[in-house]
Amino acid sequence: MNHPIARTLALSVLLAAGAASAAIGQDYPTRQITILVAVAAGSQADQFARLIAEPLQKKLGKPVVIENRPGGGQITGNNAAAKAAPDGYTLVHSNLSGFIISPQLREPVPYNTPRDFSPIALTLSGPNVLVVDPALPVHSAAELIAYAKAHPGKLNYGSHGAGSFTHVSTELFKGITGTDMVHVPFNGGGPLAIGFLSGQVQVVIFDLVSIQQRVKAGKARVIAQIGEQKSPLYPDVPLLSENVSPALAADFWMGMAAPAGTPQPIVERLNREINAIINTPAFKAKGDAVSMYPQNLSPKQFGDKLAREWKQWGGVIRDKNLVVR
Repeated sequence: MNHPIARTLALSVLLAAGAASAAIGQDYPTRQITILVAVAAGSQADQFARLIAEPLQKKLGKPVVIENRPGGGQITGNNAAAKAAPDGYTLVHSNLSGFIISPQLREPVPYNTPRDFSPIALTLSGPNVLVVDPALPVHSAAELIAYAKAHPGKLNYGSHGAGSFTHVSTELFKGITGTDMVHVPFNGGGPLAIGFLSGQVQVVIFDLVSIQQRVKAGKARVIAQIGEQKSPLYPDVPLLSENVSPALAADFWMGMAAPAGTPQPIVERLNREINAIINTPAFKAKGDAVSMYPQNLSPKQFGDKLAREWKQWGGVIRDKNLVVR
């Protein structure tokens, strides 16, 4: 490669590749962009995807549409996104459950998120709340643990479905505290709320958007929070990481990604546009209402988080021998 002609040829190839890459970013988009959402319309990931889609359409000058593909613990929609053409015209707005937990509960693993997706932006992150039936004589995590130990197998806990964040987090809580509660999976937040209000389950980890009105009406009691920091909505309710275990300091988050191999200029453009959208007062107000906050990560920072949490939650799943058949 020391020959002048060889060096010139190599430099020409690099310059041509750089120019082609830049052109991809400048030309994009030339047609409609579809954002897949692996949950039903009205769910949290869907609501915030729609709040991103409209201003993103204005910024990019092309239609941006939401396509709901629920099913299989979010596997159906996310798997479709992973296998789509890596051209920037199919994106996916998913969450911790769909990106990290649910695929690792299946054999074979349908997709490996750090390998099969190009991370774009971590859109929102925040705490969840641990809620009990107000009929229970339980007002704190310590009282729940004591009650569950005194009545092994008598309490039912609900989840958003086998493989959801709420399922695996409660199993982690059970393992750390040595309690025995029976898992009752539901197909999403709506059915779970109905199951809780009807008394079918007595203990649930809820996102704040699903349970806030029921708490205000006295139909649910918040006894703890699960996350890295407290929600201002419940300033006097402690985090489980404070009084049970640091292992329970896990925020629930949502993010945007594209199929692996999507050109980096497109990824960077989408990251800039989406980060600008999630920091607008209108978007932040919607997030603040449910204690979900913009994170402003670069694609690399979001990718590092995906890799770290893929390993972390995979360890929990293997330790607890959790499998969805």
